[in-house]
Amino acid sequence: MPEPGHNLHLACTNSQEKRFTHGRQLNATFSNTHVLDSSACAKHAQGAGPTIIFGHSVPFVGIRLAMVVHKGHTNSVYSVAFSPDGKSVASGSNDYTVRMWNAHSSSSIGEPLRGHNHRVWSVSYSPLGNLIASGSDDCTIRLWDTNTGQQSGIMQGTHLFYSVAFSPNAKLIASASGVSSSPTAFAVQMWGVQRRKAVSNPFKGHTNPVWSVSFSSDGTRLVSGSSDKTIRVWDVERGVTIVEPLKGHTNVVRSASFSPNDAQIVSCSFDGTIRLWDARNGGLIGEPYQGHTGLVQSVAFSPRGTYVASGGDDHTVRPWDTRTGRQVDQFQEHNRGVTSVAFSPCGQYIASGSYDCRVIIRKVLGDESYPNDESAPRVVTSHMSIAQIFECLRRAGCVDLSLQMDSRQDTAMIASGGGFGDIWKGKLHNGANVAIKAWRTDGFEPCSYKTIKRAARELYLWSRMDHPHIHRLQGVILFRDQYLGMVSEWMDNGNLHQYLRRYPNADRYELCTHIASGLEYMHARSTVHGDLKALNVLVSANGIAMLSDFDFSVLLEASSLAFSASSNSRPGTIRWAAPEILLEEVHEKTMQTDIYALGMTMLEIFTGEAPYPNCRTDISVIRTVERGTLPTRPTELGEDEKSNMMWHLMSLCWNRNASERPSAAQVVNALVFHICVA
Repeated sequence: MPEPGHNLHLACTNSQEKRFTHGRQLNATFSNTHVLDSSACAKHAQGAGPTIIFGHSVPFVGIRLAMVVHKGHTNSVYSVAFSPDGKSVASGSNDYTVRMWNAHSSSSIGEPLRGHNHRVWSVSYSPLGNLIASGSDDCTIRLWDTNTGQQSGIMQGTHLFYSVAFSPNAKLIASASGVSSSPTAFAVQMWGVQRRKAVSNPFKGHTNPVWSVSFSSDGTRLVSGSSDKTIRVWDVERGVTIVEPLKGHTNVVRSASFSPNDAQIVSCSFDGTIRLWDARNGGLIGEPYQGHTGLVQSVAFSPRGTYVASGGDDHTVRPWDTRTGRQVDQFQEHNRGVTSVAFSPCGQYIASGSYDCRVIIRKVLGDESYPNDESAPRVVTSHMSIAQIFECLRRAGCVDLSLQMDSRQDTAMIASGGGFGDIWKGKLHNGANVAIKAWRTDGFEPCSYKTIKRAARELYLWSRMDHPHIHRLQGVILFRDQYLGMVSEWMDNGNLHQYLRRYPNADRYELCTHIASGLEYMHARSTVHGDLKALNVLVSANGIAMLSDFDFSVLLEASSLAFSASSNSRPGTIRWAAPEILLEEVHEKTMQTDIYALGMTMLEIFTGEAPYPNCRTDISVIRTVERGTLPTRPTELGEDEKSNMMWHLMSLCWNRNASERPSAAQVVNALVFHICVA
């Protein structure tokens, strides 16, 4: 989300261009369909154009703002929630109904869900998407089948239900209770989705109505906000508070929720402020967010935790940057107070409900892409700060781990990682050990901004890989304000070369299968490893081999992202390089060159040595390969059938004709179904 002040040129009509600048409000009707109003669906179906409404500032660069306005409720809307797939929005209203709406078009989904006999305060989608829970003044929580639109269950209480929330595993519902003479008033309670009954004693501690309840992402904690001006964090299993009540608001705490990584809590209050808290110790983070001119009714984190959105009685929805605490925009489409806000799972939309009876869904973010070429530097030079390059990575989608760990890492120790480069052993706030690979950006050559973008994109793709034999990039940090730090899980067993020295009796066939399986996963996603060898394979505490240290060619091109000096001593990759690379027949590494390196790595697993151990220099290796000389069969491989098949598989990987080498999938198949069972 760009900083305030950017301009957006938006084609309003075929012959007219309007300029929108942050801080201005413009109410106009245009001929283009920027906003769809569900009340106009009937006219639209008959061939008439939909009602067009557009009226707020747009600081987002290069994005055409789309907005859908849903009308159908006959009284105030108190709650909105996106479905897990982001395709629909549920709403609860003072008209006693729950409704479902299409998130991207001007249509409702089915008929209103009727059953409550009083106002509906809260709605929540099951993470499975099959149920909606609603809490009401009629002292019930009702479950609705999203496929049939029918009520599928009811939980009877003895008090008002101001808030309901599904647990991440979809098995529990937490509720927040309001005024009642019942002993469960002012409490948080857990309900079983299957049993439709309370499954815990009330969580007691608040002294006034509880307005909000929300689970942590792992389901072990709850956060609640109350009219007693406090926020409480609960242990779900034990039903007790984990830290002292969070105090700071001077009026009702209307809404509170965990950040996606559970490191922070955001809250809003009738005192007109939004506050950010440290979820571990309850400490206040920074200053209160101030800007709303009335009560703040709702607040929600974006999926990545970079932004929060708030809605208030001043009729506005306001996004805030959690890194700076600054408001980055303001939307004023509602003509009465905003009671509820929710980010879509993709983070590109914010839905809101209001006393004006409407549900509005507006697009606020693009795909986290870079600014247009007009707003981005053409060349990245040595004058580009480390923070700017870090922002490139963050905007490409790499997770900023600054909230989960101290970026200074004063107690971190440098580890001699050989081929890894500068690796530091650090810790997350939760105590987990992590590896921090430090890149520095001094002494680099100018390169195109597009190259930096591509490098960041490839790091992002690495972070998205999810496979038991891929060492995933967890995120990035600004390490000690000097380096780009890539953060991954710490592996106590080190690299595969170290592991084999420590555990000479390890199952080497199994390790070959691990590596081939990880490579198969990468190739299935059109990703080339580019630097496969034992030094770049890490081994977990339970002996699982994982591919790491990918040699993305674009990262080499982006010399501004060069490894720090001590990494330059890493052993060369000549001994694992395919002939077509060494002889410069091709200039880019391919899946076929990966297969050649896989064969060499499997050889390395059995011998414990780099390929061609008798060649002392790289030029000697190149001349040997040029002559077509393959490695000799190692004595570590016996003469039995299993060993013969293994040697034959390696030889296939070294075929001089790259197109005749097996695929990674074929290697896995040979290992799993033939060699390992021989």
